[in-house]
Amino acid sequence: MLGIDEEQRQATLRLHAELGGSRVGLRWQRMLRRHAGEIEALVAVDDALRREVGEALVRLALLQPGDVLDDATVSAAHRVLEHLQIRGGVDLQRDASCLRDELTMARGRSLAQVLAGPRPPADDLPAQVLAATVR
Repeated sequence: MLGIDEEQRQATLRLHAELGGSRVGLRWQRMLRRHAGEIEALVAVDDALRREVGEALVRLALLQPGDVLDDATVSAAHRVLEHLQIRGGVDLQRDASCLRDELTMARGRSLAQVLAGPRPPADDLPAQVLAATVR
């Protein structure tokens, strides 16, 4: 799977399970599946991208329910999406750009809040409440 090690593979599986529990996460998964062949090809030939993907996957997967997306995690995911936006085909570029925009808006929120979908700031629920409902 993308030439990643066992720890990264396990982290990916945990993240995949968490994403599968929400409409936002399922949309992200569909976008990634749509471009899986192209992404795998880019990762196979680009060591820097392979390292960036591994770092971003592990950082995202190690988030605990209610943990806020920290700057290091957001930056790691941004680097991957930027790389895909630069090196990918037109469709991948468009989808990577959309994901980058969503990720920018996610800064300071928990993964559970992001997966719950966009909400007006006044309606934000505590991260712990959302984490309990997303799983």
